[in-house]
Amino acid sequence: MDARKIMVANIGPIGGIPYIRDLNSSAGNDCVALPNHLANLFIKQLKGLLQDLNNSLEGSIFIYANVNHIVEDIPHNFKSYGFDHADSACCHLAGKYGGMVPCLPPSKVCPNRSKYVFWDPYHLSDTTHTIIAKRLIDGHIEDISPLNLRALFKH
Repeated sequence: MDARKIMVANIGPIGGIPYIRDLNSSAGNDCVALPNHLANLFIKQLKGLLQDLNNSLEGSIFIYANVNHIVEDIPHNFKSYGFDHADSACCHLAGKYGGMVPCLPPSKVCPNRSKYVFWDPYHLSDTTHTIIAKRLIDGHIEDISPLNLRALFKH
């Protein structure tokens, strides 16, 4: 299809989503290690694959979006991003973190969704996605490499 500039995002730290936290209440307030370990195995393979593609496909640029790094940073520094809640779902029905039941009509929705990192048991909030997008557009090499999206568009 003649695409030459391609951004590929890795997978986020799924062990920290409300659903996984509620399923593994024995982990306490921490993210669950095994899902994050499995995600990291995938991430290592993906990063190497994109480097190989950059080396072998002349004229193409594959950008590696380190969404995992960004999404790990946000809950750890949630207050600096303006969030009040880093580990629980805004739309919730059951579970300590609101992760036991998907967001359905009987669910409770928080009064200010911009104060939550997570929208529901599985998904990040719109505010979190906006932070991710801004970091991919103008981020540093730990967020997106070898170029951020603004530099890629100018390339």
